[in-house]
Amino acid sequence: MKKSLLAICMVTALLAATVHADPRVPDDMMRGRSSQYQEGFRDGFREAVRMMGGGNNNDSGGGWSSSGRGLRINSATYGNYNRTCDFTEALAREAEGRSSYTFTAHDDWCGNPAPGKPKNARIDYSCRGRDYSESVNSGSSKTLRCN
Repeated sequence: MKKSLLAICMVTALLAATVHADPRVPDDMMRGRSSQYQEGFRDGFREAVRMMGGGNNNDSGGGWSSSGRGLRINSATYGNYNRTCDFTEALAREAEGRSSYTFTAHDDWCGNPAPGKPKNARIDYSCRGRDYSESVNSGSSKTLRCN
């Protein structure tokens, strides 16, 4: 099942990338799917984009790069212990491929999963083959760096 899902994701990614070379996961493909499906789809899509050289390589520092340099957002969640929301794709659209990105944790990323409760964002990212993890309290900022 996983192999066929990965194959479907890769074909979809290749078709999408050849049409307009946009390395973002198409949101309409994710709508109504389980979180496990979404995670597998994202992984396959990112791998396909990586294999194709990073998607949109003609910008100067803001997009994905073919050299593998820059931030790569692996996961991003916001909430508290009991209730969280996933904003991996939203953050990836903003930060992927950059050498640094100043992130502020707030409800605008994916809503308010725990009204009236203290929340924080947890971001797992990588840079040049090394993994990093950051935790940012709601209302606070932190700079993700890939130097």
